[in-house]
Amino acid sequence: MTLLKVDKLEVAYGNKAIVKKCSFQIEQGDVIVVLGASGDGKTTLLKAIAGLLAIKSGQIIFKGEKIKDAANKLVPGHPQIKLVNQDFGLDDFHTIEENLRLVLRPFDEGYKKSRIDFLLRLTKLTTFKSHKAKDLSGGQKQRLAIARALADEPELLLLDEPFNQLDYQTKNQIETHIRNYIRKQKITTILVTHNGVEAMEWADKIIYLHKGKLQRLAAPADFYKTPQNKIEAQFFGELNKLRLKNKEIYFRPGVFSLTKTKLFSQKLNVSFISKQDLGWYSVFTFSCDNQLVKLFSQADISPQKVIFIQSLLQND
Repeated sequence: MTLLKVDKLEVAYGNKAIVKKCSFQIEQGDVIVVLGASGDGKTTLLKAIAGLLAIKSGQIIFKGEKIKDAANKLVPGHPQIKLVNQDFGLDDFHTIEENLRLVLRPFDEGYKKSRIDFLLRLTKLTTFKSHKAKDLSGGQKQRLAIARALADEPELLLLDEPFNQLDYQTKNQIETHIRNYIRKQKITTILVTHNGVEAMEWADKIIYLHKGKLQRLAAPADFYKTPQNKIEAQFFGELNKLRLKNKEIYFRPGVFSLTKTKLFSQKLNVSFISKQDLGWYSVFTFSCDNQLVKLFSQADISPQKVIFIQSLLQND
């Protein structure tokens, strides 16, 4: 069932168009990731879907009904759509537990307690439940904002880079717990990120925005294996660029073969230059036709004179 339909949406700040003729739809239970560079309209798109902005034209349909934008509603927003953005939206002078209780006011005391206990465990905030929001670190505020958004079980969850203030270890734990919970509960989710790896981990489909326009909507594997341009390809990691026989070719440093196969058929003659150990893998620098090439490998490939690649893009 289609839960959300965005139809020819345009959003502008003054005379500057930010989102331009954007159209897509999302099925119930899907997790969609929006990729794009800073300033390409990702946050604006989420705020428009949440009903928090006035829209210039087009419409947003949620569960078959048009969402009223901020220009047509006294209190902007929709009760079944929750947005976690960089502003957090917390009640600074209430404790973590009180912040969650405020969201759960309509429910009975037994449900409130069990729900709050669960959300505190999910976001690893149990130890800090009596701390006021104003005294929390950026990462703790981010986790509380996620807990508040999930508290009354929204039908559509909008996440605007929700883990960017967490340290690496905490991020991995919290992100995994929340992603598993969203999948289990079948909560339809739109996640905005700059991180291609994060996109691959989360997405059923990826929307790529560039300068406010929807450039592509496809499965994560399609974005990774068949990018349409260099910018799109670079969201998923570093690229090698070579110019050979008047053609530019691109390939990923970690995607190559030491033997020729049907998939890896393009031969490169290489000469080892240096090796840098980075923990569980090493970066090997080679020369190829007087150009530098990086390769990522756990095994020692410094003796290699030949590798085989799959070119992603030609004459980009």
